Amino acid sequence: MKYYIKIVASFAVGALVIWVLFRGTDWREAYDTIRGANLGWLLLTQIPIWLSYFARIQRWSYIVRVGKPVSFRHMFSATHIGFLANFTLPLRIGEPIRALALSRLAGLRFTQSMAMVVLDRVTDLISLMPVLAVTLVTLPSIGRLELPPGTLRNANPIVFREGYVTTGAWGAMAFLVAVIAVLVLLYVNQRLVLRVSEAVLSRVSEKVSSSVRVLLSHFAEGLHIFRSASDMVKSIAFSLATWGLTLVAWVCMLNAFELAWPWYTVFVMQSFLAAAISAPGLPGLLGQFHLPIVIALLVCVPDISPSGAKAVAIVAHLLSFIPITIAGLFCLVRERMGLLELTRETAHLQEEAPQDA
Repeated sequence: MKYYIKIVASFAVGALVIWVLFRGTDWREAYDTIRGANLGWLLLTQIPIWLSYFARIQRWSYIVRVGKPVSFRHMFSATHIGFLANFTLPLRIGEPIRALALSRLAGLRFTQSMAMVVLDRVTDLISLMPVLAVTLVTLPSIGRLELPPGTLRNANPIVFREGYVTTGAWGAMAFLVAVIAVLVLLYVNQRLVLRVSEAVLSRVSEKVSSSVRVLLSHFAEGLHIFRSASDMVKSIAFSLATWGLTLVAWVCMLNAFELAWPWYTVFVMQSFLAAAISAPGLPGLLGQFHLPIVIALLVCVPDISPSGAKAVAIVAHLLSFIPITIAGLFCLVRERMGLLELTRETAHLQEEAPQDA
């Protein structure tokens, strides 16, 4: 019941975000902006997008193969089924669904597959740091950070205090470093991490403490990647390639709309988007995908209007959604799996996980 309440709440929040972002939009201007986009550049965005998917799979393969050799087909299917779930279902359930699909296809335990998914996300976050670093360096040079009137149906400009934005960015970097440090320490001295977590969380709730202990134990089982420096380096290299290809896709996107954009715009867009979609997902990432793109464009590109920025965000969302949907549905049919079936089983496995100790 709690799970379904979360789903309903997610849909409600998504509807609210969409309403706040798009109310008062000049749809004629947005339509003209989309209609005037260069089709050639829009088609070119698909090349780096698809290449980034293959780079992600290759990155994950260096983690998964430590536990058991897995074919490219099964890696491709598990990855894109997870992408499809993340892009269509709420609560970012795509990550555990990716783990479940891999465990089915490769004959791995779900907890082991889930640990490998977590490690893949950690590798992803490590490689995102250069993008965040560029954003941190360039934000002060942008000058006044504000959203013009009409962005959120506001009559006056919405001004962001530079100190708050920079502090938030540095805070995100510190959080990523802390997560990586905990995982490394978990591998080096598992008992110490478990003792500390139990001592701290048991004061809050014995149930929470027990659940976290089981989860940390399962994650420790999947940290074998740290035994191979070579595989770790290769995984990070392909992760860097993934983010590089994503930035290239943004370059194609901005060129399609013939915008006069500073070089750092794509870094700011990707940083804002990564921060927004790291939160529990809204259905289809509606609003959650669009809002950071709109804010980044209005902050970095002085000549773009709020309705024009929203038009770019809509097209970017569609161009990301189409390949994910095609690949995800193809993999579901080929592997004879159902998304609703995977969702129900994933929810059941997550509920039962604390009892596996």
